[in-house]
Amino acid sequence: MVANDNAGYLTPRGVLGLIVGSPPGASSLLQSNPHQTVKTMEDTDLQALMARLELLITRVEQLKSQNGLLLAQEKTWREERAHLVEKNEIARRKVESMISRLKALEQDS
Repeated sequence: MVANDNAGYLTPRGVLGLIVGSPPGASSLLQSNPHQTVKTMEDTDLQALMARLELLITRVEQLKSQNGLLLAQEKTWREERAHLVEKNEIARRKVESMISRLKALEQDS
């Protein structure tokens, strides 16, 4: 892969390399002839594309961060739920035990 960051995504520079300066045959989808590079984009179009890529990359990073926070919250909620289920089970057993003792006392009298 060309010029990627640690997360495995193409950087704008890497995408630019694929579009403008790729070696022959590097991307048959972007090149009509494998022995020449595509240079039909105007500089303004290329700059607009780069700006959009930067915005998309920023958004992806924001979403990754948000996803990490949501996953941490979910883990906390699951742990809390497990603790509450355990407390509920203990309370249920205590109530059942009290009911049994009350029934036994009632039968003895």
